[in-house]
Amino acid sequence: MDVSRRRLLGGLCSLPMLASRVGWSLAADERGHTSLPDKASFPFDGVYLDAAFTHPMNLATRSSYVEYLKHRVVDDTRIGPGNNGRDLAVRLYAKLINADPTEIAVVPSTMEGENLIAASLGLNQAAGVVTDALHYDASLVLYGELAKRGMPLKVVAPRDGGIDLADVEAAIGKDTRLVAVSLISATTGFTYDLKALADLAHSKGALVYADIIQAAGAIPVDVKSTGVDFCSCGCYKWLMGDFGAAFLYVRPDRLSELRRVQVGWRQVRHQITHVFPFDAPGSALGEWTLGSETAAMFEVSTPAWGSLACVAESLAYIESVGVEAIMRHRKPLLDHLREELPKRGFEPLTPAESAGPIQVFTYRGAAAHFGKALRDANIQISTYANRIRVSPSVYNDMEDVEKLLRVLST
Repeated sequence: MDVSRRRLLGGLCSLPMLASRVGWSLAADERGHTSLPDKASFPFDGVYLDAAFTHPMNLATRSSYVEYLKHRVVDDTRIGPGNNGRDLAVRLYAKLINADPTEIAVVPSTMEGENLIAASLGLNQAAGVVTDALHYDASLVLYGELAKRGMPLKVVAPRDGGIDLADVEAAIGKDTRLVAVSLISATTGFTYDLKALADLAHSKGALVYADIIQAAGAIPVDVKSTGVDFCSCGCYKWLMGDFGAAFLYVRPDRLSELRRVQVGWRQVRHQITHVFPFDAPGSALGEWTLGSETAAMFEVSTPAWGSLACVAESLAYIESVGVEAIMRHRKPLLDHLREELPKRGFEPLTPAESAGPIQVFTYRGAAAHFGKALRDANIQISTYANRIRVSPSVYNDMEDVEKLLRVLST
């Protein structure tokens, strides 16, 4: 863990517990909406411009975690299968992406969701994948490993930091079962037109999976209007929650095309035993019925109740602010970076038309040149050997951007 991360977490953990949602209700404007920048709800030392890496928790979200832990210690019935934050979190997330709660399953992570879709589709020598080089790096490894077993795989190369739909179309063949992409690339910030991609893939007989972890909560995502078939999103980036839980969306008319690849108690809807006193006679194995909705296909065992309680609170915060307001607040900060950094030798890698929360710039030797100066100034961005990635959020203002520019001018 680097110094900036330790300072961030240490600052949050030293704060007194506040009642749920107090942190952001105090910053409401005359319409009842949380005003931005909302520094009061996110008090920490230094400048944090790295939400695409991990989003800080606000005070109300943190207090919901403390409340969960209190009951976890002394009264575990408060967080058992019949009393937990799962359903509220799912309802709020479903509303955020314009889905029905029955179309959402809780899974451990975004990558777990993608793996489950790949396995459920039965990808094989006759059912392959088209993806692109800007997809999440571990996802590329997933499909690369399947390709070693004979699955057809085509990887579209980027052009000027983005992906041309014409190149995707050319890559889709008769053996393409799935087109798998990141809606917003963590590498360059490129943002797909998801509806155009889904329309293209469907016209060719292929389905679409989208990793939306860099999109949901940061830009509007509408699974109905885009027609996307599957998408998954972890909670610890723009959903402002924690690790350990993610949401998997499955378009309801695609469920019949998927096979169950894992089984656990979260899927069992009714179970009968035949081995105990007063049981009716029958097989020692017993009898059971499995559910058929999305959750019953993909939820297996006890989820991260604490993480779900946490993200239920953070999703309520996002709803109180509004995704459109978050975008409006963020845009001038990113525009200013895009205008000023090229004057300092940084070349934009993010396509100019991207509406996402990320701006990426190339600079030879970026980490070697600026890593120490950024740490000394207590400014956190994502710094790579020859790139930087900047991702402001609701707590940032133009002064934060100016502080970064001053360091990057050295």
